[in-house]
Amino acid sequence: MPMLAPPGRHRSASLSRRGVLALGGIAVAAAALRHDAHGQATGVRTLAEGLRIIRARPSDSEPGAWGYDGAVPGPLLRVRRGEEIAVRLVNELPEPTAVHWHGVRLANAMDGVPGLTQPPIAPGASFDYRFIAPDAGTFWYHPPLDSGTQLDRGLAGVLLVEEAVPVDVDRDLAILLSDRQLSQSVDIAVRSSERLRLRLVNATYARVLAVRIAGHAATVMAIDGEPAEPFAARNGRVALGPGNRVDLFVDVTLALAESAPIVVETDGRELTVARLICESAADARPQRRAPPGLLPPNPLPARIDLRNALKHEVALSRTQGGYGPPLFSVRRGRAVMLGLANRADAAQAVHVHGHHFRLLDRLDDGWKPFWLDTLLLPAWETDHIAFVADNPGKWRVHAHQLGQNRGAWSAWFEVT
Repeated sequence: MPMLAPPGRHRSASLSRRGVLALGGIAVAAAALRHDAHGQATGVRTLAEGLRIIRARPSDSEPGAWGYDGAVPGPLLRVRRGEEIAVRLVNELPEPTAVHWHGVRLANAMDGVPGLTQPPIAPGASFDYRFIAPDAGTFWYHPPLDSGTQLDRGLAGVLLVEEAVPVDVDRDLAILLSDRQLSQSVDIAVRSSERLRLRLVNATYARVLAVRIAGHAATVMAIDGEPAEPFAARNGRVALGPGNRVDLFVDVTLALAESAPIVVETDGRELTVARLICESAADARPQRRAPPGLLPPNPLPARIDLRNALKHEVALSRTQGGYGPPLFSVRRGRAVMLGLANRADAAQAVHVHGHHFRLLDRLDDGWKPFWLDTLLLPAWETDHIAFVADNPGKWRVHAHQLGQNRGAWSAWFEVT
């Protein structure tokens, strides 16, 4: 087993604040939401208040860092499912940028892909992003991933879309894991028997992260923003490829003054990135909760009819870039089966814009019981995915190799 990293400086943080930590190059943003007696989240400004102006600019406190509103990570944005997201991005950077809303099945013109869906936002210019959030779940926003340069500097934030009916948890905590090295860590105060919803976001460009909460069982409730059939994480551990998100439910079992580290495994090391600390002798509830049930569903099809699906095979290489002719054009509402062949010596993270897909089984006609928008494809292997092309527009598909900060493969398809 890799050696445990030595503890960093710790700061106690109330659950309505945002804290940041980094050990060995992994930065963690922990943004927590409290809930009032009616289950409404408090402590984080919502976008329902109207157009929000966010400035992409150099950080005031971290040399070399860039951030949304100068913060690393950027502000946590929160709306309810079905509400409008309205953000004006003002570019105060020395180079063009844009914002991609990772995993959101939004209107194509708002997808944030310069050269395909919008012009680049030049230094000193701005762009208004307005779209409806159709799905509840955990998403994130960042520059287009042609390379990891702007992402590495710290441009990333969490977009949290709440369910229409509040989910029965005591604490709702979003944890964004990125490559930007910062200097502080966060202790998270909890009570015994509380149920935590931990929203994990892998915001690295090219690293797989495995996350576990020491001494605690974890139930996987959602993957890439979409509800899944709840299942126990093996040994309380989940692995996320670049861009992936996982929602976990964790029931706290700590006694007063006990703590549980949240550990990230990456590049052969174990890094303690946060701690749950029990600061009350009183249990949050007299009896243990029942196992969690399904999260409320999002409007995705229960089944995909593959009999008349459009089928297309594509080989992923590090050399293809730009936006030439589309891979394919498909009529809106038709199913698509897309074969992805990794022709590289390293695994690649593949992201499909504007849609969620099913990963097809290799041995039969079924698919995995969860939705994805980002797939980790091992070296020299082929996987097939399926989705309903129900979102009109020009949609990007791109891939980049693990361990590489340049050379992304990029293409697009059209839904008419």
